[in-house]
Amino acid sequence: MAKRGRKSKYETHIKPNLQLIQEMARTMTEKQIAESLGVSYTGAWSLYKQQYPELAESLKRGRQNLVAELRSALIKKAKGYEYTETKETTERVKWPPDMYAMLIDAGFTPQQIGEARLVKTEVAHKKTSPDVAAINLALKNYDKENWANDPQALELKKKELELRERQVENNEW
Repeated sequence: MAKRGRKSKYETHIKPNLQLIQEMARTMTEKQIAESLGVSYTGAWSLYKQQYPELAESLKRGRQNLVAELRSALIKKAKGYEYTETKETTERVKWPPDMYAMLIDAGFTPQQIGEARLVKTEVAHKKTSPDVAAINLALKNYDKENWANDPQALELKKKELELRERQVENNEW
């Protein structure tokens, strides 16, 4: 027998917005996503994630995209990069008296002349230096075998691993 009554919020609020949820997962917490969709985070949201794998998958894909973007940003920051900075300023034009008279003669009103603005655009090409903290973090994550804050601790961990491997081989574990 079919269930009567109104549709669940999953059908009306979540399912039609799975792509949006994936995009939201890149910049928002799950609680913020649930609230923005009008769904109770402490109640329905957790239940929907368990009942509907497509919701969990949408969140997972969004987080994977975020992680990829963060990795890219970390590497960019670690290596340093070049960028262009554009600054626009607007200032009032001070007309020389003879130019002002020529504009009046050309048919411009004093109000139009007074509203004239000069827009200046400054373009600067800049470069950021590699960031030591980003380099350290990237190396600790991407080259764990060879990089640590404490090289002695890294060497001790390697020796401990070798010892445990020998114990496993000799059934001493």
